[in-house]
Amino acid sequence: MSDGLELRILGPLQLLRDGVPIRLPGVKPRQLLATLALHNQRTVAVEQLIEVLWPRDPPRSAVANVHTYVHALRSHLGTARLCRQPPGYRLLLGPAELDVVRFDEYDRATDPARLDTALALWRGGPVENLPHPPLWRPEVERLIERWRLLREQRARVRIEAGDPAGAIADLRALVTEDPLREEAWRLLVTALEATGRRAEALSTYSSARRFLVEGLGIEPGEPLRRLHRSLLHQDEPTAPAGSARPDGSGATVLRGFALLNLDPAPGWVAAALLDRDDARNVLDDLAQARLVRQVGRDELGQPRFRLSTAAGPLAPELPDPADEAMLCRVLGGYLDLAERAARSLPAQIFGPGLSIAARWPVPAAAELTKDPVAWFTVERQALLTAVDLAARLGRSELAWEFAHAMLPWCDLGGHTAEWEQTHRTALDVCRRSGDLLGEAVSLRGLGQLHLYRDHYGSAAEAFSRARLAYARLGNTHGEAGALAGLGSVHRMRGDHHTAYDCYRQALASYQAVGDRHGQAYVHGALALVWLARRNPAEALRSLNAGLPLAVEVDDQHRVAHLLHRLGLIRVWLDEAAEARDCFTAALDRFTAIGDAHGQAYCLSDLAELEHGDAAISRLSRALEIFEQIGDRRGQGQAARRLGELHRDAGRGRLGDAYLAEARRLHSTVEDEMTRLR
Repeated sequence: MSDGLELRILGPLQLLRDGVPIRLPGVKPRQLLATLALHNQRTVAVEQLIEVLWPRDPPRSAVANVHTYVHALRSHLGTARLCRQPPGYRLLLGPAELDVVRFDEYDRATDPARLDTALALWRGGPVENLPHPPLWRPEVERLIERWRLLREQRARVRIEAGDPAGAIADLRALVTEDPLREEAWRLLVTALEATGRRAEALSTYSSARRFLVEGLGIEPGEPLRRLHRSLLHQDEPTAPAGSARPDGSGATVLRGFALLNLDPAPGWVAAALLDRDDARNVLDDLAQARLVRQVGRDELGQPRFRLSTAAGPLAPELPDPADEAMLCRVLGGYLDLAERAARSLPAQIFGPGLSIAARWPVPAAAELTKDPVAWFTVERQALLTAVDLAARLGRSELAWEFAHAMLPWCDLGGHTAEWEQTHRTALDVCRRSGDLLGEAVSLRGLGQLHLYRDHYGSAAEAFSRARLAYARLGNTHGEAGALAGLGSVHRMRGDHHTAYDCYRQALASYQAVGDRHGQAYVHGALALVWLARRNPAEALRSLNAGLPLAVEVDDQHRVAHLLHRLGLIRVWLDEAAEARDCFTAALDRFTAIGDAHGQAYCLSDLAELEHGDAAISRLSRALEIFEQIGDRRGQGQAARRLGELHRDAGRGRLGDAYLAEARRLHSTVEDEMTRLR
């Protein structure tokens, strides 16, 4: 056909004839046309078209309406282009008539001009001027992925042709759109380095690594790491000619640094490798031989060291009679520091009540961990590496104790990726090693994470298996923690009778082992059960039993939780002023401790007592925290209240959007409940 008709979907949907736009009235006819265009040359069933046009509650006339819209579109397209093909309809457009078909032809282009031509077809996101139903998602995501791959290819061609500066702007846009796109980061670092902007290239690598670690829980791949190493060592002097191979202490430190791959490692690691209090003289000798170099001090004031390029061919060939022993000393040092730091964070009450792995006392440990959050933040990657190394060595006791020691920091700051990664690694090695205690600890930790994410079936399974393992071991302390977790699952499901039984058993166990932190926790949990059973008097009695215990052991985190629950009881008793005081006192404590999750619940409950902009501000912050942690129940409650407040303020469309999101979240939680039942 040569009637000058053209449909464009790589950007706002447009139908043109001889370059002049044709007006298509109505959102639904345009959505139907876009659906057929996204599936060009393929049949789309009428049922699928109905799902696109009416995602919920299609009218009885839906089939007839689809036929009507098709008839109207045929007045522009003709029956040859839009044909009936049971069980639906098919759009038949060629390269001159549909921009996405032309784009497909350039899919493997390598010529710069052809790449520019292909990318010029994109005027924005696919069909960006229409609502996107779920049926579109696979096709839209496929198109966007190919668009980004082609942009990477164009950047690669420009760099190789000697025009790296011309690639930088689009590469920056690419990594902004998709921060987990490692190849785009590599190309951007390459382009910056090629234009002489080495410092900026190094900074860009740091950003790439942060996004990959935080988003995927993985380090950058070897191509990007290799590029980073080349940037670091560009100006590094080589070892003097005829440098002797190190032996003795120097050889041990070099091999240890190479095997640990901490890059850079704190100075005390050399001392642990040599099992001595101080190894500064050995590091000085290696630095003078240009085999290691100090790369400054970290935020804790520790000097940190990195193997130089010259050490590369030496370190792997050094003798290794005691590799595992020296590496385990370093792991024991990190474990010692992690536990010291964790002691200054909110108490972790769900452990086994004992430790197994050997510790190595790090010099100046108290000074290093005086700011526990800062220490965990600085050593975050080293700790993840330590868990992986412990697993590779088959040292299950080190792996699970690391994962457990990191829990207070993970819990406090909402570091759920690190939480899941360390516990799954520990669980795997414990199963391989037959370490039943480590398996129980790891399952209990994963169960708590599942609970936070409203994955109640997975939580119940993990807690139940942990309880059985602890019972087989006769570990009363651990079994109490698993029972407390099961109680929380039953409470969230609304099975308050079973929840009460679990909590009472957990309380008896904590009393038997004399754990007052655990007792205070269970009293607070029992208060929630009594409140759900509409008995505020018993709820208050439970809190009055738990609060003195929390105060006695100076557990300010538990005090904050109990004050929050006291506020819920005051709301139930219609004592709004007293409830506000309790929520405010709890919020102040959670804020001082740095517990974002606790803050979110206090902010949400305070907002229920307020109106207008003050309530909206509190809820918006709470919603951000719930989203970060993955707490769908909390997200849904905050979104519902935000929707109501925006509607009351006359912002109907925004309010409706929040309420729709609240319904979606509620539905996902209910689906999880249904599967569990």
